[in-house]
Amino acid sequence: RNMLLFRVLVLLILHMNAHCMSLNWTSRDRPNLVMLMSDAFDGRLTFSPGNKVVQLPYINYMRGMGAVFLNLYTNSPICCPSRAAMWSGQFIHLTQAWNNYKCLEPNATTWMDRLGKSGYHTHSMGKLDYTSGHHSVSNRVEAWTRDVPFLLRQEGRPVTDLVGDASTKRVMTKDWNVTDAAVQWIQHTAVSLAQPFALYVGLNLPHPYRTDSLGPTAGGSTFRTSPYWLNKVSYDQVSVPKWLQVEDMHPVDYYSTFTKNCSGHFTKEEIRNIRAFYYAMCAETDSMLGEVMAALRDTGLLNRTVVLFTSDHGDLAMEHRQFYKMSMFEGSSHVPLLIMGPGVKSGFEISLPASLVDIYPTVLDLAGVPQPGGLSGHSLIPMISGVSVQSAEPHPGWVLSEYHGCNANASTYMLRIAEWKYITYADGLTIPPQLFNLSKDESELKNVASHFPDVCQDLDKLLRTIVDYPSVSQAVHSYNKQQFLEWKQSLGDSYSQVIANLRWHIDWQKDAKSYERDIEEWLLGSPQIHSHKPLSPSSVFRIFFPIFRAW
Repeated sequence: RNMLLFRVLVLLILHMNAHCMSLNWTSRDRPNLVMLMSDAFDGRLTFSPGNKVVQLPYINYMRGMGAVFLNLYTNSPICCPSRAAMWSGQFIHLTQAWNNYKCLEPNATTWMDRLGKSGYHTHSMGKLDYTSGHHSVSNRVEAWTRDVPFLLRQEGRPVTDLVGDASTKRVMTKDWNVTDAAVQWIQHTAVSLAQPFALYVGLNLPHPYRTDSLGPTAGGSTFRTSPYWLNKVSYDQVSVPKWLQVEDMHPVDYYSTFTKNCSGHFTKEEIRNIRAFYYAMCAETDSMLGEVMAALRDTGLLNRTVVLFTSDHGDLAMEHRQFYKMSMFEGSSHVPLLIMGPGVKSGFEISLPASLVDIYPTVLDLAGVPQPGGLSGHSLIPMISGVSVQSAEPHPGWVLSEYHGCNANASTYMLRIAEWKYITYADGLTIPPQLFNLSKDESELKNVASHFPDVCQDLDKLLRTIVDYPSVSQAVHSYNKQQFLEWKQSLGDSYSQVIANLRWHIDWQKDAKSYERDIEEWLLGSPQIHSHKPLSPSSVFRIFFPIFRAW
């Protein structure tokens, strides 16, 4: 226990500077700010050894000319809540951004709003996705009903799709249109501005594409690219990740695997291809970043602009028998953050854990804008510049991530500190925790919670000083029931037809009446197991089902 505290103290000393200097920007020399935020980009690809598997020249350029964060995490591994944390600078439980349907209100004050009020010319384009009311009906219903004791496949089986030929560069047309618009804005608007500007560019890549063959309600399970981008991948470096046996999986992880339609058989070739296609999609994303950087260079703005590249979450790409996100495993929760520009150290690597909520105070410090109270994040300026802001609080050295959405049947909380990743669920009692030593187990295949009970106790105690997570879990549980009931009542007589035709329709229609009965019993607070309908083809779920039902 003392060694854990000592390691944290050493990390803080290494990465924090004395608070005796400041970024004294004047109104004339405040830097321009450009952020490019991708979707589902695995942060481990931005530094060694992950960067050896695919060519990412513009990310590599940013790493050489600026700072790269080696342990940057999402605050919630799903699109809208993650972006809500980034834009608000607050943890998920504070904004109650529980799922892709419930995030920030439209009038929420973002860091871009504060830049605008301080004299910056601001402009956002592309994928924003941080306010409530969006995403599919299936997505929100699956989140609301995650406590219902049934197992239904909610996603299409992950597949690959090779399109075009060796000269096909523009696969994701929508993102390229956004990139072109950003380039044009820089060339025609930014270059003539008298005041500093802040530009946000949001991309969809490398998020998997919707699988059209599964109908209009389908999710994104198609990894699509062209031979041009696939040639950027070192296929011999593409690993086939090890998987635990089904009976050894944590119950929440098994639920995720099943609902993501990954519990069936996959050949090694299938797995390697999915991963290679994903990396190729990351290469296409990198090229879009390059177009924006080239526009800044060609207009003479690059030397006066701080550029940030990040993502809302990663993608498991078949690690842990899963794809997509919604997990605290590294592939899903570890995201990139690279920063380059005036005042940023070149070729600098930061190993201290940080997260997306830290972007809010960091951007304000870069722009010389006073920070509001109530932020969950801490400025990263002391780590990347060698100077600090007088009022800044030192970064605590830990990261909090939480998840309350679909494809995971319990609220999940992750605390990352030093070499440890501690994951706990629901009320902290009814579902066993997980503990990984990332310095010894990068693949997160050895849950050592039972071997280090003192570490678990210390980390859980620290976690509870940050968030009263049992109370938060109960609040989400109540919200889910209330929202589902309101949705159900709004449908009237069409309820049975609508719920049967969501993304889980293939499994649902095998026993529709029984699944409706499960939901009714859940709404009444007394779920029951129907002996005639097995909950899972796997014994592990039957073994652990009482845990889920208890919560």
